Amino acid sequence: MRFEMRKPMKLLRPWIECYWNVELTTGTKVKKETILPNGKIEMIFALQGDYHVMNRSTKPMHQAWLSGIHHSPLEIQYSGSSNLVGIRFYPHGLFPFLNIPIHETVNQVEHLQSFWGQLQGEVYEALCTLEGSASMYTVLNQLLMKKITEQKTTQHQAVSHLVAQIKANPNQSIAELAMRTGFTQRHLNRVFKDQTGINPKLFGRITRFEQAFSLLHAKSEEDVSTIVSELGYYDQSHFNREFKRFSGMTPFEYRKRAIESNNFL
Repeated sequence: MRFEMRKPMKLLRPWIECYWNVELTTGTKVKKETILPNGKIEMIFALQGDYHVMNRSTKPMHQAWLSGIHHSPLEIQYSGSSNLVGIRFYPHGLFPFLNIPIHETVNQVEHLQSFWGQLQGEVYEALCTLEGSASMYTVLNQLLMKKITEQKTTQHQAVSHLVAQIKANPNQSIAELAMRTGFTQRHLNRVFKDQTGINPKLFGRITRFEQAFSLLHAKSEEDVSTIVSELGYYDQSHFNREFKRFSGMTPFEYRKRAIESNNFL
């Protein structure tokens, strides 16, 4: 397997965390990967390989698709040779690049053509004809700079600050967040949902869940009750309910499966 990540050009870094490229071969064996909610948005171009994505329904994915912020797990199946190029957006990063309400992308995996029309095919063909990943990232930089809608970037600094505040303390109440940032609660909720598709309370829960599954995997020998206390859950019952809500499995089931497999993202 070959995997690399690359930062976008400086003007795109407020919205895009990174570009990435992965090439691998699984042979005839079908490979399954579980993608847990992590607060990120991915735009993916499959230069080689066919995929099936399972959420509430099973969808075949070809060429390019958009995976919005999720609050339930995804499963991806594929086999043979794969070559994927991805754009990873921050939670608030997709807003300037689409002309539809961002909440329509939440918990969805849809063909990119649904959002970009003919442009998706043109970009896909361009990426397929290029040699070397550096050229692909240059094309993506140029494309995204043309797509960005400047009138939709005016609230960027405010929402970026809100995202950072929630990531630093996902347990804080909306009232505390509003007081700390100088927003009214109503305005905070409206601006945040306009640009991320979800409300700040749900984003905080997703953030804390991401911290939980990362700790369960990284500290596989540590007692779960210690992680519960570290992350500020009310008690272990609350932690178990929240974890199953976002992952479809208990913390103990997740830890067992994650240790046995590296296919959890």
